Amino acid sequence: MAKYETTHTAFLGVDLDLLENPIYSDMDVRAAMLYALYKDRAHLSLYSYTQLGNKRYIDENGVFIIFTNEVAAKALHTTTKMIGKFRKQLSDHGLIQIRRNGLKGYKIYVNEVQRTPKNVKLTLPWMNHYVEIKKSVSEWTLAAQIQHWNNMALMSKSKVQHESDVMGSTCIPNGLTSLTPSSLTTNSLNNNGLDDNAHARKGKLNPIQSSQPKQSKPINPYNTLPEKLKQSFLKTFGFVTKQVALELHTLIKQTDVDMVNYIVESAFGRKITSPIAYIKAAINNALKRGDKCVQDMINYYENNVKPHSKINNSNQHTRYMTKEEAETQAQKDMEDLKQTNPTLWKKVQNKIRQSELRKVSRPMIPIYKLGE
Repeated sequence: MAKYETTHTAFLGVDLDLLENPIYSDMDVRAAMLYALYKDRAHLSLYSYTQLGNKRYIDENGVFIIFTNEVAAKALHTTTKMIGKFRKQLSDHGLIQIRRNGLKGYKIYVNEVQRTPKNVKLTLPWMNHYVEIKKSVSEWTLAAQIQHWNNMALMSKSKVQHESDVMGSTCIPNGLTSLTPSSLTTNSLNNNGLDDNAHARKGKLNPIQSSQPKQSKPINPYNTLPEKLKQSFLKTFGFVTKQVALELHTLIKQTDVDMVNYIVESAFGRKITSPIAYIKAAINNALKRGDKCVQDMINYYENNVKPHSKINNSNQHTRYMTKEEAETQAQKDMEDLKQTNPTLWKKVQNKIRQSELRKVSRPMIPIYKLGE
């Protein structure tokens, strides 16, 4: 008997409505696999926006993805020509929308799959097409919680009272009073429904642990970056990862926000493979020069770098001389040559005469017509 082991390898899920819904019956199953790739990447773009605040993959039309045909062909073990056909099928069925993104390729907007009508006979009736989440009401109601905590308070009070009598003291600690419904409303309402998700259920606190302080969620370093630095970095280099955000915070502490932002903005339009290494090198050079603010960096560029930069002459067009101007210039050059170097002038004149004689003495080649 075969032995099946549970692995942790990720998988790519194909929506069963693509196989069951009649409107997709003429679509290649490999196009469904391509849609699964697009949908998985769209979830990543949505997570990047909602969790990290990255607006690179969202515009006025919604969340989009950048997915080249070469990458898709390599993933699906086919050619880019076939990927183009599959993508056209997805576009014809309204599953994706493709728009040109300038010179950066295409934006792909992924739409939802239409559900299979209930009157359609399923090809795979044993498959769970839809997952139902069932919730059960806990017996740990508000009244039961109040009774439980009142009993615990009475037990604690009697224990403290007993210890006080033994020690000869009549002081009773404050705060050992019965609990009211208003003090338990918030926590009890959160515990009334049991989530079917195991991870969510594991994360919930039971009534006894609810009084313990919750650990604060770690702060995302991207969210604490200055807004102008985030915008300039996204415009110049693109996506900001967590590690990049930490490096930027370190550079800001080393100098200030304006100096780092000036370096990032100055790099716009350049081909830089390692943005952080480039910024670090620029910061180190500025500190070695003794620059203390962004104005010192600007002054150094204006006085030392800009004057030596090459002037772009791409807009200046070459003007050619006319035939008359060329002949006039040639005669003038010949006169100058006659005055400065007569020997060379005589050789040039001999060459000109020989060239003219060859033109005159060239034999005439008769042209015959057919029939002559």
